[in-house]
Amino acid sequence: MSNTIIDLKKTRGDLNYASDKKPVHSDPSPDAKPLPKITIDGKSYEFKPGDTIMQVAERYKIHEEIPRYCYHPGMPIAGTCRMCTVEVEKAPKLMTSCSTPAGDGMVVHTKSDKVMKSRNGVQDFLLTNHPLDCPVCDKAGECELQDYTFQYGPAESNFKEEKRVFTEATTKLLSDKVTLNMNRCVHCERCVRFTDDVTKTHDLVMVNRGWHKELEATDPEKGLTNDYQGNLTDFCPVGALTWNDFRFKKRSWFLTKKASICDGCSKNCNIEAHSDMDVVYRNVPAYNELVNGHWMCDKGRNLYQYYMDPNRVTTSMLRHNDGMHSVSLDNVIVNSRDALSKATSVQIVVGTDATREEAALFKDKFAALVGSKASVFFHNGTNGVVTSADDAKLDHLLKMKDQTPNTKGVEEVGLTALPNGEVNADVVVLFRNGRAGVPKMKADQKLILWGVWHQHEIQSLPSKNIVSVIAGLATVEKEGSFKNVDGIVQKFHPAIIHRGAAVNAHHVVGLWKSLN
Repeated sequence: MSNTIIDLKKTRGDLNYASDKKPVHSDPSPDAKPLPKITIDGKSYEFKPGDTIMQVAERYKIHEEIPRYCYHPGMPIAGTCRMCTVEVEKAPKLMTSCSTPAGDGMVVHTKSDKVMKSRNGVQDFLLTNHPLDCPVCDKAGECELQDYTFQYGPAESNFKEEKRVFTEATTKLLSDKVTLNMNRCVHCERCVRFTDDVTKTHDLVMVNRGWHKELEATDPEKGLTNDYQGNLTDFCPVGALTWNDFRFKKRSWFLTKKASICDGCSKNCNIEAHSDMDVVYRNVPAYNELVNGHWMCDKGRNLYQYYMDPNRVTTSMLRHNDGMHSVSLDNVIVNSRDALSKATSVQIVVGTDATREEAALFKDKFAALVGSKASVFFHNGTNGVVTSADDAKLDHLLKMKDQTPNTKGVEEVGLTALPNGEVNADVVVLFRNGRAGVPKMKADQKLILWGVWHQHEIQSLPSKNIVSVIAGLATVEKEGSFKNVDGIVQKFHPAIIHRGAAVNAHHVVGLWKSLN
């Protein structure tokens, strides 16, 4: 797997229905046994023995012809919603495609009159108690109930009685991250199965039956406790579970969705950055079979807040009269170059949140500009991690000890760890992208800060002897690649355009060279 290179030019599939199922093809060797075939809506498809009808549809990207509420490819099959039923010739009744094994010679119809009538009936039952609050629901625009009602009806409800209302669960906090509106729930139980089978924390349970069936926290006093709660709100097919950080922030149809990568730890989960006018409003997981599967942790989901924080330094600054002032990049480079030229020793410290390309840039081109007095190291500084050998899993899913994305990548470039995690040169150039820690330093250490910094981070540095700050681009704003804990290299591209005056490190080094 160490030679695997992935280019994230686009997300790898739909958020809820992404699958690791790939089309199968007969072995061309003369002794190979022919694969079984199934006919779906008049077309024949080869499949692997053991596949369900739904999985065959996923393999050949025709799964959109089969609606579903309870089914999710990342969880065990339940077969409870009855929305995915299809007509199988010679079968006495409609069959649930998510749980029915495909058979050789089987003929399946996904759009017959019986199937469409069944789907219409399921929708009618679900809508009997569903509130008509689409205009105020955060799920509007990406709601499966909306989509399926449009596709399969009914146009009008046959229900004339009063709707059931859970008065105490209309806006119920399951945690500080997730809010439940039980009136919208369609009882697909994806959320319950997720906490049972994926996180294995058993946080949620359905209590009572029929009309009174209700979702509750297993321990009401603790509520949701797992670190993957945001996934519940991703795959909830309606607006029953919503992510508190995103509630009432932005309508989904205004959001531009671009593939990116989470830089919150060494796992490098694939994500979609959802933005409007180059402001990120949320991160959601994007399916990648080799990296994060269908999921991402809550910490990574909220990391966009660091980049969007108004306290982020987005313009280059220079010290003058004991204060830091915004000036032109040319001015900063000239003054920084002068400080380096007067120093007898220079350390260039690259955070392990730098891309592989940035690490190589500092090691080769920038170090050459500074001269022989420069030495280049990398620094991690998170959770006691020094090198990639110190990394370890923090749970059975995705969370890693190393809270930076590219320790293996900077090691591959040829950099070594900063000795004892402490700087000691006359002048130190410290480059980081907001994830790597800050090395130990003397109170009067002369610094040139480069990359992504917040005002409070600069103010809390042990040394106040800062020559300049060169504002750099965040992961979602630039192009580059990371090498994750499993040795997988992933190339990513800008998801948004930076709205300030920060610039790419390659541009700064090129300008630095031209001003010499």
